[in-house]
Amino acid sequence: MEKVLARHIRDNLGLYLVIIFSFLGGIIVGTLALYFLESQQVTRLAAHLDNLLQQINSSDIKGYKVLYDAMIDALKEIGLVWFLGLTVIGIPLIILVVFFKGFILGFTVGFLVQQKALYGVALSLMAVMPPNFIQIPALFMAAMLAISFSISLMRGRGVGEKGLLPRFFSYSICMILVTLLVAGGGLVEAYLAPAFARVVLNYF
Repeated sequence: MEKVLARHIRDNLGLYLVIIFSFLGGIIVGTLALYFLESQQVTRLAAHLDNLLQQINSSDIKGYKVLYDAMIDALKEIGLVWFLGLTVIGIPLIILVVFFKGFILGFTVGFLVQQKALYGVALSLMAVMPPNFIQIPALFMAAMLAISFSISLMRGRGVGEKGLLPRFFSYSICMILVTLLVAGGGLVEAYLAPAFARVVLNYF
């Protein structure tokens, strides 16, 4: 198993690097975007953040509602990547989806730290990052599967002995499993992240 995994990583190292650097680039751009916000925008976002933290602290946020929204977002995100993988021109857009995910994370964490200093660092580590520890690797897997499938279409693979249909089903099943993994991150976001956030709000 380890040899198979090592071979897979070695054979696809270039794609992994493209995905990782796209994500890191999104984080950097998202962080830098904070410096281009107008004062009114910062004020509105800060007010929204304070309101959200107040809701979390008072347990006004419903876990099932957060979970539902997270699962819908997972279906949209992975579904989009799956669809783009079916096209031969979808690779740049898949990279853009990964970049945008990094942008959102960089902007969110950067804004928390900018507004709340060390308090924001604690919130980022305890509330923002836990679901992302599951969702980000899952997105990387989805992007890798989609790009690989798209490249195989461009090169004409999968149309030989086994045919394209079995390969399509394998690709789709893998994407469904990845979607379930992202939904698992939604469980963390819905139930664990708010609890961790309340710990920070009450004891830090």
